[in-house]
Amino acid sequence: RQVSRDELKKFLSARLRVFYEEELDVPLVVFDEVLEHILRIDRVLRQPMGHCLLVGDSGAGKTVLSKFVSWMNGLSIFQIKAHSRYGIEEFNEDLRSVMRRVGVEGEKVCFIFDESNVLGSGFIEAMNALLASGEVPGLFEGDEYNALMSSCRESAARDGVILDSEDELWRRFTGIVQRNLHVVFTMNPSGGEWKNRSTTSPALFNRCVVDWFGTWGSKAMGEVGREFTSRLDIGDAEAVGGSWGIGEGDKLMERIADAFEGVTPNGLRQAVVAALVELHQITKATADELGDSASSTARTYLSPRDYLALIHNFVSCVNSRRGSVEDEQLHVNAGLQKLHQTKDNVAELKVALSAKTAELREKETLANKKLQQMVGDQNVAEKRKEEAEQMNVEVEKQQAEINVRKEEAQRDLDEAEPALKSAMQSVRGIKKRDLDEVRNLARPPNNVKLTLECVALMLGEKNIEWADVRKLLSKGDFIPSILNFDADKLSAKQIKMVKEKYIDGNPDLTVESVTRSSKACGPLFKWAESQIKYSSVYNRVQPLREEVEKLESEAAVVKDKKKSIEEEVSQLEESIAQ
Repeated sequence: RQVSRDELKKFLSARLRVFYEEELDVPLVVFDEVLEHILRIDRVLRQPMGHCLLVGDSGAGKTVLSKFVSWMNGLSIFQIKAHSRYGIEEFNEDLRSVMRRVGVEGEKVCFIFDESNVLGSGFIEAMNALLASGEVPGLFEGDEYNALMSSCRESAARDGVILDSEDELWRRFTGIVQRNLHVVFTMNPSGGEWKNRSTTSPALFNRCVVDWFGTWGSKAMGEVGREFTSRLDIGDAEAVGGSWGIGEGDKLMERIADAFEGVTPNGLRQAVVAALVELHQITKATADELGDSASSTARTYLSPRDYLALIHNFVSCVNSRRGSVEDEQLHVNAGLQKLHQTKDNVAELKVALSAKTAELREKETLANKKLQQMVGDQNVAEKRKEEAEQMNVEVEKQQAEINVRKEEAQRDLDEAEPALKSAMQSVRGIKKRDLDEVRNLARPPNNVKLTLECVALMLGEKNIEWADVRKLLSKGDFIPSILNFDADKLSAKQIKMVKEKYIDGNPDLTVESVTRSSKACGPLFKWAESQIKYSSVYNRVQPLREEVEKLESEAAVVKDKKKSIEEEVSQLEESIAQ
């Protein structure tokens, strides 16, 4: 089946995208020369004992294409990691490792060996022997050889091959290595050692298929330049059209015209790429001319890698400058927008100013009226303050008089109150059997009879005969009614009768004499006596208490008036402050 170049290019581009994601993030442009090299490398690596010698300038894509083709054919990639202390011992160990992977484990490996990794003559000699016979003399010796034979025996057994002698195992091992180990040499013809390789290492040319990469032509550099500048923003120049080649510029653009098939011819992007290609070629020609001169002590080689660096630096510089210009443009546009906005704001402010002027005149008139009102309110507030201060003096004077009157009334009550409390405490101490004993007397002593008549009279009993008194004593609430007795309920008639008949009018009736006659009646007489005394004092200070209540009522009226004046003054002051 025949495949067209375009179909092959699409297929390889798709595979390259997967290769970038899985293996190596290195962009690669698929142009015609790349297709040819991929096909050559692929044809060699598919064959047993297929080895390549890739010769070309640095950056031409030798290593990347080798990795890509190996990846497509399912080959593992092996490269040595040379460093400052890397020597022949480390190189031999790497060779043993990769040969075990191929000859014992059955892995298919592509060994990419660059010319820069040749750190000694022993390196190239070992590789020359490996290509010639599939083995390196002296590489496996002693314990390493024994271990290898043991591994080869196990590998053969797994494959169903029975081999007894070590020579057969060794031949099988080297045969597998020759079939499945593919070596790809990458060399730069600009190096000084290139001329000696064909004589010192004949297997490099006898056993390897030579693919001459050389350097990129104008078309290849044009395709690469087109690809790497595809994301470069060049404005609307492409859409405007026109020719950008003037004089010699037409010839430069014609060199890379094939790379821009299918797009607008002679566009700005084509002119930019043509200029980059010409700049690289001029620089390379100048470097070669200086290197060939007799006075030159050193030579500078320019390769496709330098061309790629030129493109990247150019794109980076353009993007950087474009970013700077865009930032400046943003600042300028922002400034212009601010100026337009300021102009509109000034126009709006002028309109608002005319309206505010009329409003200001109106406000001035209102302010003058308000000022006059404030002056009037200030005068009223000062007068009301004076009235409030006078009332405050009057209130304090009335309060002082009330306090004096209260003290007088309270002093007399305080004198009588302790005796009343003592009597109440004595009444609480009366025992029920003592009270029952008195109640059961048919003819009580005179002191007892008079005392209980006095108590009955004070409790509001109308009949004070002994039979009635005995009924009173038998009541369950007799003692509680005495303890909860309110002296304020005694009438003047009751007080006068008790005083004349029982307390002041009967000198023989005392607390001591009554107590001697009855333990229950002694506290009752003491209670009656203290209640009469407290009531007498209370009635005596009653006018004084009424006077105090009147003074307090008048003072409350004055305080309310004072509070009203103070609130009025506060409102006036708030009105003035506003």
